[in-house]
Amino acid sequence: MKVLLLNPPSPERLASPLLGMQYVTSSLLAQGCEVKVIDAAARSFPHPAEWIAQEARDFAPQVIGVGLFTRWVHHAYRLVEQLQGDWLLVAGGPHTTVRAEETLRLGFDVALTGEAEQSMRRLIRWRDGRDDIGSIPGVVFRRHDGGVGYGPPAEFTDDLDALPPPHAAQHLFDAQWYGDNAAPVPGGVLTSRGCPARCTFCANHVTGRRFRHRSAQNVVAELNTWNRLSGLTHFPFWDDAFTAEPARIEELCQALENGLQFPLTFGVITRANMITPRLLRIMRRTGLIHVNFGVESGDDAVLRAIRKGVRTEQVVGALEWAKEAGLLTACNFMLGFPQETEAELDRTLRFMERIAPLVDAFSTMGVVVPFPGTPLYDDYHFQYGFTDWWLKPGYSRYTAPPRLEDTDRYYRYYIDDANLDLDFFRYTNPVKAMIRECLRYKAEHNLRRMRAA
Repeated sequence: MKVLLLNPPSPERLASPLLGMQYVTSSLLAQGCEVKVIDAAARSFPHPAEWIAQEARDFAPQVIGVGLFTRWVHHAYRLVEQLQGDWLLVAGGPHTTVRAEETLRLGFDVALTGEAEQSMRRLIRWRDGRDDIGSIPGVVFRRHDGGVGYGPPAEFTDDLDALPPPHAAQHLFDAQWYGDNAAPVPGGVLTSRGCPARCTFCANHVTGRRFRHRSAQNVVAELNTWNRLSGLTHFPFWDDAFTAEPARIEELCQALENGLQFPLTFGVITRANMITPRLLRIMRRTGLIHVNFGVESGDDAVLRAIRKGVRTEQVVGALEWAKEAGLLTACNFMLGFPQETEAELDRTLRFMERIAPLVDAFSTMGVVVPFPGTPLYDDYHFQYGFTDWWLKPGYSRYTAPPRLEDTDRYYRYYIDDANLDLDFFRYTNPVKAMIRECLRYKAEHNLRRMRAA
């Protein structure tokens, strides 16, 4: 079975392969498929849509799988118009998981919701006459009578160790797509999947809220392999809730100390209420150098409204513990929730000023975008008139950030966050002015830190 996996063109270019795409590719290789990969969103990918369509015709696959992300799905649907053929067109990814029927209306034959490693392998068996499409968990498909068929609900992979590792697919990703590297470097490592939080702005339907993690030995083996392949010693861990289970972090750190064949440094993303001074010290001893906290707002009423489950005082405590442990820190803020008034944004600005001595970098940009599948979208799209906004070309514009050394343009780029111009929630002029003040403060803080570094 020949399968073409495609990451469609995107104005936001990538510096490394997507982990999800690598996992699916590795799973298909393990099943014996002949797989071709095209990452048209890579930062140095040089080819137009016509070239991609011709590559598909020349490869002549039985199946073409396309990963869809909401922000740039408009560009993906335009490409799909040129990919009609004798093959089976399969949609996957986060956008497909929350808008499966839409993908069928706009050119796909099958949609796979949720984690796709197992369902894609079963779809291949069905295409080969060895399975029943209606029994594949998470599948949505176009029936012969023109209707829509559904399989059972999507299932999450419990045994993450059983998944073929992403580096097994590394040879299929052309190094030249990502720049001048001798080989495309890994974008990071996932040691777990799932996040138990219920933030209103997050659609974590693909990996779900049930936390699952890989064994410590499995993670160590992957890191050692990546080091042999790339020579890298620093790896970001992209887990949504890295420290959700402190006991497993202690076990993982012990395994890293005992089993790694190189001096590791790493960064993590976590929540302020999911760390302790002891846990930070353990991770620091193992190689942690950077921790990124999702803060979102400096106003406790807004934090309650978006169900963040964190208080501002917890953020202050977590930052103090991180600095005491000798770590670099970053804080992510999101601006422009529909519940936010001018006064609440002013409190966020004052909170950023308060924690600034403890923060090495604030998130750049950060104006809220209501993604489908989130309460933020479901509760407000009709009221504010942004239903199906991702299908409209005006929402798919993107300007790449300038080089860091071009400080004037860099400053202007992050103050003039293009997402503010999309004006999803019809902000008043005073609210817009306060959002810009918050953006200005973050940009100036980051520039001062960069100049001092």
